[in-house]
Amino acid sequence: MISLDVLMSNRTRWLPLALVTAVTACGQSPAEPDPPGTSKNLGDLVVLELPGTAPALFSDSVAFYAKRNRKSEAAIYFRTASGQQGEKFAELKIEDATLLARPDGTPFGLDDSVRIVMRAVPGKFMVELSPSGLKFSSTDPARLKLKYDEADDDFDDDGDDDADDDETERKLSIWRQENLGDPFVKIGTVKVEGIRELEARLTSFSRYAIAY
Repeated sequence: MISLDVLMSNRTRWLPLALVTAVTACGQSPAEPDPPGTSKNLGDLVVLELPGTAPALFSDSVAFYAKRNRKSEAAIYFRTASGQQGEKFAELKIEDATLLARPDGTPFGLDDSVRIVMRAVPGKFMVELSPSGLKFSSTDPARLKLKYDEADDDFDDDGDDDADDDETERKLSIWRQENLGDPFVKIGTVKVEGIRELEARLTSFSRYAIAY
């Protein structure tokens, strides 16, 4: 079964209604999820943490050039026990019409490019994307996937793995923090039930975390 935290963020509609149902948010019943745009301070939000048993990252950051009229993507990976590149931690995709404007508002020309960096925040299922303020098309946004296969099954951190943890997992969504110290804002998130992965469409860069 496929479930969706939200079907539409402010301007972007993106999966058929028949494919999705609502994913709940922190403190709400399934019928009353926090809508996109909900703002919470860090003290009121639980950001999913990497357990001490998780493997190290193969590299904690990745950089690449995105260009108008060309698709590009990059990913951060975990490291295998033998020191090789393992499973994905985060993936970012840029479509050929995604780039809209630089942080200073200058629009991208047809052959313009920009260097993009994705960095994992230590100990958390969180990434920082730069340059901060980079703007993307609302009709062809960037796509970010965060995987949490390595998360502890005790999602509510009460010492056991039970039905409460299943309910907590259903509350997981991607939240955006514009700048350090700012509140986090919930954004539209897709989750395929049974797969520990969340996906969101981005119209700008900042910090993004799996949280509830």
